[in-house]
Amino acid sequence: MPHTLRQQLADLVLLGELKPGDRLDEHKLAERFGVSRTPIREAIRQLGASGLIEIRPRRSAVVRSFDRTELSEAFEAMGEIEALCAARAAVRFNESERLRLRALIATSEDITARKDRSAALEMDFEFHGLLHDGARNWMLKTVAEETRLKITPYSAALFTMESYDADLGRPHNQHAEIAEAVLVGDGDRAGALMREHIAQALIALQQFFEETAAQPDAPKAKGRT
Repeated sequence: MPHTLRQQLADLVLLGELKPGDRLDEHKLAERFGVSRTPIREAIRQLGASGLIEIRPRRSAVVRSFDRTELSEAFEAMGEIEALCAARAAVRFNESERLRLRALIATSEDITARKDRSAALEMDFEFHGLLHDGARNWMLKTVAEETRLKITPYSAALFTMESYDADLGRPHNQHAEIAEAVLVGDGDRAGALMREHIAQALIALQQFFEETAAQPDAPKAKGRT
């Protein structure tokens, strides 16, 4: 199965088209991507192994859902892993990566001014991915990517939920502070700021779910939160 099909299915989740609890209809997905159901099943199986998709015996697979405790623990773990990546990147970045980080923050500032949610989400992926690479540790990078993959359907909701009044300036400012610490080689500060960044994302997500639950006529976020 081409890697691109697996990634295309993952993108439906990561970019918010499929949300936690949504069912994956093999027939419709096969029609959408112009393939048979066999490669779709294989792609779903691989995404199930990554933790993004929940495989259910004799039923359709669904996008993985977390309850409140699981979500809190997942974000706590990601905060520590991402903090370690940021701290390592601060002392291991090469000049090319430093230039790219500066360019990312500049682009992010423009995206924030335009209030472009989709571009902001893409920028978020790129920012964290750059720090994963800059940590210069293949095992840490693998764990970081796998952990982020599992919870992205939730973290991405802060960008993709139409009922959420996304403040794009907050993550941009947090990214800019982390970038500043990385660029001056302050690993301790970069790690601490990253840990706080992830914690604030969880708080915002929990508040969103609570506010949504308190409004009977408002669109509900799917999943077990």
